[in-house]
Amino acid sequence: MTTDELIGKTIGGYEILDVIGRGGMATVYRAQQVSMKRLVAVKVLPKQYIHDDTYLQRFHQEVKIVSQLEHRNIVPVYDYGESEGQPYIVMRYMTAGSVDDRISGGPMEIETIISILEQIAPALDYAHSKNVLHRDLKPSNVLMDDDGGAYLTDFGIARILGEQSAGITTQGVVGTPSYMSPEQAQGLPLDNRSDLYALGVMLFEMATGRRPFESDTPYSIAVMQVTMPPPQPRAYNPTLSFAVEEVILKALKKKREERYPHAVGLAESLKRAVDKPITSIHDTQPVTVRPQPRPISPRPISIEQPAQSPPPMVAIPQIAYSPPNQSVASGGSAAVYWRRRKPRRSNRWMNAAVGGLIGCGVLVVLAITALLIISIITGGWPSPPTPTATLPPWLNNVSRADQAIPTLDPTSRAARDARLPAATETPPPTVTPDYTPTLIPVGVRTTMSLNPDARAIGGSLVYFAERDDTTRLFHLDLNAGQQTQLTFGAGADAFPAVSPDGRHIVFQSDRDGDFDIYVMDLSGDNLRQITRNTVDDRLPAWSPDGEWIIFSTDARGDGLFDLYRARPDGSGLQAVFSDAARSSGARWSPDGQTLVFTSGAQNNAATWEIAQFDLSGGSVAQLTDNAVKDWSPSYSPDGRYILFLTDDGARGNSAIARMAADGSEREILYDGPGYEWGASYSPDGQLIAFTTQDGGREEIFVMDADGSNLRQITSGGGQFPSWVAAS
Repeated sequence: MTTDELIGKTIGGYEILDVIGRGGMATVYRAQQVSMKRLVAVKVLPKQYIHDDTYLQRFHQEVKIVSQLEHRNIVPVYDYGESEGQPYIVMRYMTAGSVDDRISGGPMEIETIISILEQIAPALDYAHSKNVLHRDLKPSNVLMDDDGGAYLTDFGIARILGEQSAGITTQGVVGTPSYMSPEQAQGLPLDNRSDLYALGVMLFEMATGRRPFESDTPYSIAVMQVTMPPPQPRAYNPTLSFAVEEVILKALKKKREERYPHAVGLAESLKRAVDKPITSIHDTQPVTVRPQPRPISPRPISIEQPAQSPPPMVAIPQIAYSPPNQSVASGGSAAVYWRRRKPRRSNRWMNAAVGGLIGCGVLVVLAITALLIISIITGGWPSPPTPTATLPPWLNNVSRADQAIPTLDPTSRAARDARLPAATETPPPTVTPDYTPTLIPVGVRTTMSLNPDARAIGGSLVYFAERDDTTRLFHLDLNAGQQTQLTFGAGADAFPAVSPDGRHIVFQSDRDGDFDIYVMDLSGDNLRQITRNTVDDRLPAWSPDGEWIIFSTDARGDGLFDLYRARPDGSGLQAVFSDAARSSGARWSPDGQTLVFTSGAQNNAATWEIAQFDLSGGSVAQLTDNAVKDWSPSYSPDGRYILFLTDDGARGNSAIARMAADGSEREILYDGPGYEWGASYSPDGQLIAFTTQDGGREEIFVMDADGSNLRQITSGGGQFPSWVAAS
């Protein structure tokens, strides 16, 4: 008889009533034990499989395994036998269906999820303690009773660790692709953490109502398990807290050593996370537009080495370089090193600044000024006529301060790219220079004072600028009058973003080959790499609470950048947004609920528009839709406005524009003669810093929030400024 014909029949003292479910290798029936008048579940191997040694031995293996597992949350086996050559297993009948039945109605209540997990986690750990791997853990294999009890079942493809299972042959990988761990999908050796990954998939599905990876074919799902980071659970269920989301994502780590080591630990972490509040967002101040004062035009200031003592000023420590074949001029006991300006290259960084939609390159520029590197050293130098030096408009003096300074042998290959520690500093641990710095025992350090107009701006900025055939990061403190180079060595460092607390910087760099994301302290110390991909990761930005870094990545390898996020320590990597267009340059809203980013077709700048993604609801809206391109958006600190760049149409340059957060009230704030990019609000919303290129030089300017009162901040190159919040 066939399995369908079993209904109404009695096998081994059990009257078959109806079908409960059908699986890949067996059919489960609801039956009544005739002798005791109790309902049971009878699992029967269909006749078409009874001559297949693989299926037959798996059936026997399940009986062998379950008979060894006596746990209150593992469905017990009552009986085992054969009827007309068909083996069957008799188990407890579970009256309330499976977890899969409950998920079909959408996301489950978090309290119910915790209750289920607290029951099946000890059962799973118990099985593992008996060296049993389930290998097919999924919602349909967790059964429920009327009292809310949860039970593991279906050990049909379970395996005892260390047992060779001789005679059981399979082709390919055994399991359900949607719940396979990456190592299971690749056919690698397994341990208990493979089951914990499947438990993480179950947790994701119970919390969101969907599986993390869905596709048309089992093969493509298996590939996704191996290659793709899981999506953000809160994108499908915004009621989940970030703490709960973090527990789910840890359970879904690709590397088994990064997952929870035991199921009970996962359950306990989830329970703790439920009571953990979402990190609050810092309060922000509304934008206040100040009255428009008289604009100050950038202007060069010519000075000569003074014969008298200079006025009081703020000292800026400078490192003395000794390039060969340079002019040296002396006045009294002080000398000035010059370096002739190198021919400029075209700015290929600009293409990345507009949203990471076109490939990046590197440039050459000096940090404070493209014209000079100044160092003052006492004694022992000839005395030709004192030159007149043209300084940046925000520097109006150079003075002396007694202190030994390090110099380099001009022939050293490290003279171009190594960091030189000051005489009293300990070199950063991340730098291992291949040179020996020589200290001039009696020397002075360059000191400079700021133009009062620049000092009145206040605050500080981090930006990147060209230096020695590549780009470096710099910190300019307008309050203290100090400018500090932060990065050194090989690689191009660019597009910095300062953390909300003003203590850390995230940026992109190709020092490891492809562009990856790095984080360091504001001082330039404690550098750490947080992505290590074989594709480009670019344009990072912080979440308002400083807990996440979002960036654009070519994860698909097709040039269509997607949005991913990770923790500042590199953990928690996950996809945030991906579609058929290129998505790049994302910035968080102050409340952490939405993202704005540039969206457009690959290699077609004309299609660039501003899009907004709702992290809580998962919806996306296009905020701009016009005949010109719009890109590089960012929010004002109060969340009322979105600052962005737009094609001015007339000259083919860009202009700085502003619109309300819903895309209305669009207006141009500044449309200068050059090309603008990298615009950002100051922490109090009163100022906007940006980069402009006019006449071949990229410089940083600051203006009021309404586009008035333009002031130039750099004169030797500077791009993509990021404000430093007061800590």
